[in-house]
Amino acid sequence: MPKRLLIIYTGGTIGMKQTAHGLAPAPDLAAEITQLIEMGPSFQKNPPVLHTLSYEPLIDSSDMTPAVWLKIATDIEQRYDNYDGFVVLHGTDTLAYTSSALCYFIRRQGKPVVLTGAQLPFGFPRSDARSNLISAIEVAATMPAAMAQVCVVFGSKIMRGNRVTKVSANAYDAFDSPRCAPLGSIGIDIHFQGARRTVHEQSDPLPTLALPPDNAVVLLRLYPGISAQLLRAVCADTVTRAVVLEAYGSGNAPSRCPDFLNEVKSVVERGIVVLVVSQPLDGVVSFGRYAAGSSLAGAGAISGRDLTTEAAVTKLYYLLACGCASSEIANKLRHHVSA
Repeated sequence: MPKRLLIIYTGGTIGMKQTAHGLAPAPDLAAEITQLIEMGPSFQKNPPVLHTLSYEPLIDSSDMTPAVWLKIATDIEQRYDNYDGFVVLHGTDTLAYTSSALCYFIRRQGKPVVLTGAQLPFGFPRSDARSNLISAIEVAATMPAAMAQVCVVFGSKIMRGNRVTKVSANAYDAFDSPRCAPLGSIGIDIHFQGARRTVHEQSDPLPTLALPPDNAVVLLRLYPGISAQLLRAVCADTVTRAVVLEAYGSGNAPSRCPDFLNEVKSVVERGIVVLVVSQPLDGVVSFGRYAAGSSLAGAGAISGRDLTTEAAVTKLYYLLACGCASSEIANKLRHHVSA
């Protein structure tokens, strides 16, 4: 029996057309998809049944917001029983944020949700749009049930949704997962490998999601010379509930700058969660490795361990949307941060 897949077209380069003002999202990708599958040799034997849902208006991924993350997740959950899998077409600029967000905001588990996009639109010479779309559809139709999860298919890789990051604006392998082994590879054939999906037992009823303001979570990157005043200013907004701090190496921060560390402590004491991630692509936060890292732990910051920046930001938005208090968020992050 053929698989039933829903393709959600949110916008992005994959379906853009040239305009007088540059590339812009175009609404006629559904016709391209239908023609593509009719011609696609990969699906001649047992082609999946495809339905499409196009957003109106279409969204350039640079305009992505937490509200759209919730919309995508809601659209999938409302149709979850009607399809065997889902493909989300998305712009590349913020695709890693959306794939991370969907790992948290989609609470139903057991079916593949595959995000993809393109570096060049359909119709452009040497475009990767066709190959990425075909690969995403095939992965959604064939991913083993034990591995079914939110993932990103791009170029030659299948990657876990909340461990992926964009590493190139020009290469066809534009995304990588340096802190987590890939879920599979794409060549002449598709090979699945690696980790099964993470399953969380949920005994209590799921809370209704209510998104906090967009600036409830802020992102701050450490750099030489950073001051306590900057952190103070970042956290001055009364709606700020959490800070993702991109630290050096294994979670290091200026240890000879007591003002900065005191400000971190002050922020935490005010009920603002400070979650620390690593700046290097393959970095993992380990506060005990250096004294410079221990200082952040002593100030009350929480280790994000192997979380990417994208996963840290979206996980915090999700926990806030669940209505969790600061103490509850801190507790969840300390015990389940790698999920």
